[in-house]
Amino acid sequence: MKKQKTVAIIGAGMAGITLARQIHEQARVTVFEKSRGYGGRMAVRRQDVWQFDHGAQFFTARSSDFQLLTASLVDAGIIAAWEPRIVSLQPADKPYKRLWYEPHYVAVPGMSSVVKHLATELDVRLQTRVAAIHRFRQGWLLQDEAGQELGQYDLVIAALPAPQCIELMPAEFSGQSQLAAVEYSPCFALMLGFEQSLNLSFGAAIVKDSPIGWIAVGNARPGRSDSSSLLLHSDNHWAEDNLELPLPEVQQSLLNALADLRGIDLPAPAHIDLHRWRYARVEGESFPGVLLDEKQGLAACGDWSHGKRVEDAFLSGLILGQTLSDLLRG
Repeated sequence: MKKQKTVAIIGAGMAGITLARQIHEQARVTVFEKSRGYGGRMAVRRQDVWQFDHGAQFFTARSSDFQLLTASLVDAGIIAAWEPRIVSLQPADKPYKRLWYEPHYVAVPGMSSVVKHLATELDVRLQTRVAAIHRFRQGWLLQDEAGQELGQYDLVIAALPAPQCIELMPAEFSGQSQLAAVEYSPCFALMLGFEQSLNLSFGAAIVKDSPIGWIAVGNARPGRSDSSSLLLHSDNHWAEDNLELPLPEVQQSLLNALADLRGIDLPAPAHIDLHRWRYARVEGESFPGVLLDEKQGLAACGDWSHGKRVEDAFLSGLILGQTLSDLLRG
């Protein structure tokens, strides 16, 4: 009987877990994730009674493959359509209502629930950071930050933001130049928890002419608790200009910008937290296809290879997984 190949996937976001699901029956697959949970930028942070989806806010489904997945997730109660009252806000003008012209979905009870559900039958090592990849015989040896061995693998795949792939992958990887061409814009996520109910006329807002780019009301999202919270994303261009400012200064600037918006009258928050996303949104053109160096036994995938959305991360993992499935069977 032919011995199964060993495969290491680094990153338990949508791309990495989709890929692992595609090939786990043809190979011995281990997924390594540096964080405590699943999802990558489909992230959730909890504090006391508050919960914040501080990464991806929602997703749409435009390809037939992703539409099939979303339909199954709706049936399983893992995701739900989100139909908030959405408005535009800016400092000088009154709010005005906006419309979404396609279904928007959120995971229940938090955005990471999708990837956690998809990873149910997989071997995932959480809180395990792969720090080094070394050539070993015909494959690769993985080590953590302390130099401890994490195993030897025939094939290693980085399912990470492109700059992190470049930093981690061996120089022999033929996809390095394509990874280097990927551009990102950053974002700050400001999380506010309130003890009182919020008297707001919207569930989500797109913000113009402000350091803030987006506001979401926590309990306006399906399956969330009744606790009052707001999630603010900064404008990406503003974040790029202020990326290295001390976080307290960024926090105060965003709070000041929130106070400047018309149509918002808030009590003092009981909880404040801030997260800096260095690789929040892919900019520029993508390159449909896969980054697979079959000769070296190395590959990479992520939303950056197809676009900038949750669906693009799924498609990247799916397409690379289909390619590898054929190779592994052969």
